[in-house]
Amino acid sequence: MDSFTFLDKIINESFNREPYVKKSWWATDLNSCLRGVFYRRKGLPPTSVIPPGRMGIMEVGKIVEGWIVDKVKQSGNLIAEQLRVEAPEYEASGKVDLILDEGGRPILYEIKSTNSFSFKYKIKNKEPQPQHKLQTLFYLWRLRNHGHQDFPEVNFSNLEGRIIYVSRDDLNRLIIPVNYSEEAVKPIVNQLEILNSSWKKDELPPVPEPVIFDEERGKWAINWVCDFCAYHELCAGRDWRAKAEQEVKERNAALETGIKTINI
Repeated sequence: MDSFTFLDKIINESFNREPYVKKSWWATDLNSCLRGVFYRRKGLPPTSVIPPGRMGIMEVGKIVEGWIVDKVKQSGNLIAEQLRVEAPEYEASGKVDLILDEGGRPILYEIKSTNSFSFKYKIKNKEPQPQHKLQTLFYLWRLRNHGHQDFPEVNFSNLEGRIIYVSRDDLNRLIIPVNYSEEAVKPIVNQLEILNSSWKKDELPPVPEPVIFDEERGKWAINWVCDFCAYHELCAGRDWRAKAEQEVKERNAALETGIKTINI
């Protein structure tokens, strides 16, 4: 084994971790594959392994988050980091990345790293990814309505939420506000009710569509929800990706034909 392969092996093996025992639903489960979330809480072993490249992206995200948290700590404006927020009646919880004191007001921040293509798209449309938005709304929902036992002196009733997107290429940052409303929280409650109903009845939640239209790229693509689910082969079979890729190819061909027809 040469030195390059040896070093690569050390890094890749560092990604192998024992899975957490999942005793509740997590805020990061929102807008993901609910059936996969169900299987994960059941303790079923994954049917697919997350590749090292994707694990590397997750590690970079942690490094970026740590870098921002460190800068905030130095400023003296930190109220809380990695603050656990719970919704016991829905058996759900999560951890807020940051809460800052900005001129006497608490502001909640979620930190997300992203590739340069997605970063540029977000600069253009100023919209967060749906799963990131719901995660942030979950924290706002609980803290605005219930406060936090560890910070009784902080008034969270008008807490504002923001998502910081950080480009992995150059650490450029884009801050997108997340507007809170009771209407915006409804999808959260709906998804948690689906999960809890399935859990109590021991029935599987629905399976997401394998192919969706990617607004960022303007074409059909494999649904990231399925792609990131470690259990999707249980639902759709081992050949689900090949079938989905074929469907993507056919839909994009039809889309391209339609565009050309319009331009003629």
